[in-house]
Amino acid sequence: MKLFKNRGDIYIPKSKRASNQAKILYSLLVIIVVFTIAFVWFLHKQYSSVSDFFARGEVTITEAQENSEVYLPDVIGKTNFIVMETNDNKENIHYIFLLEADKDNKSYKVSSLSPKMKIGKTTIEKIYKSGGATDLKTKLIEYFGFEIDYYIDFNSSSFVEFVNKLGSFVYMSPEEIVYNDETKNDKYSLKIEEGEQKISGTEVSNLLRYYTEKKKYPSENELVLNALPELFDAENFENSDTLFKLFMKSCKTDITVREFQNGKNAVMVFCNLSNEITLYTANATYDKNNNLTENSIKEIKGYFNK
Repeated sequence: MKLFKNRGDIYIPKSKRASNQAKILYSLLVIIVVFTIAFVWFLHKQYSSVSDFFARGEVTITEAQENSEVYLPDVIGKTNFIVMETNDNKENIHYIFLLEADKDNKSYKVSSLSPKMKIGKTTIEKIYKSGGATDLKTKLIEYFGFEIDYYIDFNSSSFVEFVNKLGSFVYMSPEEIVYNDETKNDKYSLKIEEGEQKISGTEVSNLLRYYTEKKKYPSENELVLNALPELFDAENFENSDTLFKLFMKSCKTDITVREFQNGKNAVMVFCNLSNEITLYTANATYDKNNNLTENSIKEIKGYFNK
């Protein structure tokens, strides 16, 4: 006897053996129906709709982006900079330092120099006054014997504006400083407590200037090395095109837009690895005539040779 009219119909046979088979089929059918009813009831209790069932446990696009690791390209090589700040009339160098971004070892290297440092029979400051940053870079390359790729020449107000745009950072001051410089047309003052505190553009500029005047070059190095990974971070990399435009307006430099675009992978790596970047300092020491000592020259060359 047929229960259904289509292919796969179930037959109820008349033999005893066939009857037992039919009972087994009926039992399986009952189990399937009961299980189906129980499953549907469970789904109804747990999910308000079919779409809720299929969406449960999915990761949204935003969550996926937050949880995924940032892809960082492979970068190699070393880039050396000479960075300086002058008064707004470009007459006096407040501070000047060598900086290397070492892409091979993912590190920053810094060596602060004295504006009164002798190169031959003249000083850094006099070379700058007569020939500007371009001539100074050339003379420093000849003096040290390693390549300096770019110069960055800020005046004080533009430097403060640019650093303020990057943001503030935590600095551990080794001492309390209360200082007033009454230099005509180039005054500045500094008041900072000992210990941990947030500082931004004005404090950074004045601290670097103060450390240079007091010949505290190790402290100057430490401040620069403290600032770099804090200010050049992943958040600022997201705004790097806008920040670079401001940078170009804020200083004189021989870095071009094309070179920035070509080096953007390196900027991305340093910004996203900001807390993992290794920091090195080469401390400049001078004799009584403001000449770098032989050991100091050797140390600086060891750090900045490419």
